[in-house]
Amino acid sequence: MSTTKLFRTGLTLLAFLMLFTPLAEAHKPNQNYIYLSIYENEIDCRVELRKSDIEQVFGFEFEAGEYPDLNDPQTLTMVDYILENLKFSSASGDHELIFTGTDILDLGGNDFILFNFDLSNIDSIPSEMDIYDEIFLQEISGHESLLHIERNWKTGVLANEALPSLIYGPASTNQTLDIEEGSVFTGFMAMVKSGIYHIWIGLDHILFLIALLIPSVVVYRPKDPKASWMGIKYTDFDTQNSFKTALWSVVKIITIFTLAHSVTLSLAALGVINLSSRLVESIIAVSIAMAAYHNITPFLNKREWLIILIFGLFHGFGFASVLAEQSRGGEYLVYSLVGFNIGVEIGQLVIILIAFPILFFLSKWKGYQTILVGFSIALIAIATYWVIERAFDIDLKLLTWLVNLFK
Repeated sequence: MSTTKLFRTGLTLLAFLMLFTPLAEAHKPNQNYIYLSIYENEIDCRVELRKSDIEQVFGFEFEAGEYPDLNDPQTLTMVDYILENLKFSSASGDHELIFTGTDILDLGGNDFILFNFDLSNIDSIPSEMDIYDEIFLQEISGHESLLHIERNWKTGVLANEALPSLIYGPASTNQTLDIEEGSVFTGFMAMVKSGIYHIWIGLDHILFLIALLIPSVVVYRPKDPKASWMGIKYTDFDTQNSFKTALWSVVKIITIFTLAHSVTLSLAALGVINLSSRLVESIIAVSIAMAAYHNITPFLNKREWLIILIFGLFHGFGFASVLAEQSRGGEYLVYSLVGFNIGVEIGQLVIILIAFPILFFLSKWKGYQTILVGFSIALIAIATYWVIERAFDIDLKLLTWLVNLFK
């Protein structure tokens, strides 16, 4: 393997991955919330928009604890936008939103401004409602809009702020809400879908998984370093000819990773342990670099499980921050936790089922060492980039530079 070929491989992979760095913000999803309170013959609606999203879409800035009053021109602009992008209808016809006022959800930082509405044309509660929701879905990449049934007179649901009944995205702006069935099961399934979605958009989690999978299809010779490239010694290896042995290696890797992140996801979601999101995200980036470097030059001597276990715990805290954004506690937190975790495992399994056979096939190719070393070096570079941005809370603007470079 030539140095030039290795350099080109690493640079190409690095450029490709950097173009998708926004996906790594899986721990801080862009979301707004819609809450419905359903009584005997009336439905109240509350729309909660994050201040940072409002600033991004409308350019309106508000200080901590500040929100516009009922007749503020900024309020009217935002209300008009909500009326255009949130619509309700049923067998009884259209249900117009009637604006009643604003409020604030003070979170001590990035607060939410609350917009309160009544639904018109509610003589009796319909069994189903067709709901169109496109709030911020076009303006903000990766945005979600979560609809909760907060209260439901017909089903006895009270104070449900944990389980969303519907999750809207760019490809799912029209959905039907089954009011008579209640929201527990539909909310549980929504959290399963959310878990799948967030493992798939969590580029840092995916890269860590791939970094763990890459060496599963080869047999290292740790005491026989083959060469050095830019001061980095990389180890020679033999092809793993047994699919069964390689698969068993993957099973062990994923079992340890799953157990680790499931434990901390549960502890964090239940409020037993809380860590700074900046710390967690920084360590997740470090985990990618450590796993990638270990692929080039193994340094734990058959104790790879330590990397998986220790850093898997921090990946669990990362998932917990997403769950916290969606559930905000409540009496259905356990349902939320179980559903979200199941979704994460399903999404993770799909990634493995796709990646592992491809890696096993590629390992038969003589150039697999180029892939292993080049990709690992690219992972170290991108992880270092993330560590700097996350640990020091700065924007290096490398993505902007790369986009301009490829124009």
